[in-house]
Amino acid sequence: MLAKYWAAAIALTLGSTALHAMDADTFYNKGLALQKRGMTAVFSSDLKVVMNEFQAAAKAVKADNVVAKAAGQPIYCAPAKGQKMSSDQLLAEFGQIPASRRKTQTVKAAWREILVRKYPC
Repeated sequence: MLAKYWAAAIALTLGSTALHAMDADTFYNKGLALQKRGMTAVFSSDLKVVMNEFQAAAKAVKADNVVAKAAGQPIYCAPAKGQKMSSDQLLAEFGQIPASRRKTQTVKAAWREILVRKYPC
C-alpha cells in the first residue's frame, strides 16, 4: 500500500516538473553567472541544472523536427554533420533574443527559435 503512495508522489513530482520548465531568461542569466565563474563553475549546483535543462530542450526540439521532417515540413534544416556550439556561442544566441521574450519562453521554445534562425529550410 505504501508503495502505491510513493509511486503516486513520484508521478506527481515528475508531472509537475514538466509543467514548470525553466524560462529562457532564467537559463540565460544562470548561464552568464556560470560563465563569469570560469573554471570554478564546475562546483556550482546550477551547472547541472542548466546542462540538464538544455539537454532536455535540445532533445525535445530535435524530436519535434524529426516528426515535422517526416511530414514533409521540417522546422529547421541543420547540416547532417552539425558543428558543436560552445557554451559562449550558445549564450550569445540566447542573448540575441530580447529579454522580454526570453522571460515568456521556455528553454525549448528559445532553442527552437535559435535553430530556425540559424538553419532555415
